[in-house]
Amino acid sequence: MSEKEYITLEDEDGNEKVFQIDAMFDMEEHTYAMITSGDETLMMRIEDEDGKQSLVSATEEEIENLMDAYNLALDADFDSDNGGIKH
Repeated sequence: MSEKEYITLEDEDGNEKVFQIDAMFDMEEHTYAMITSGDETLMMRIEDEDGKQSLVSATEEEIENLMDAYNLALDADFDSDNGGIKH
């Protein structure tokens, strides 16, 4: 995603809120989106049913697994940027 992408979500009261899609992740046969609006950050699982996509809140376990994988990727990137030397 080179350009910023946005989606509008509607809460249970019918209020709409615009979120920026910050990142997309594939993990364990699911696709996840990290979205933000102001200081609110949500991790959502993308569900595909009959060709229609919807967003479902990721479970606490899914979020933990995604954050662990993200932190490992950051560490690996940091190591490669510094010639494998951690400071």
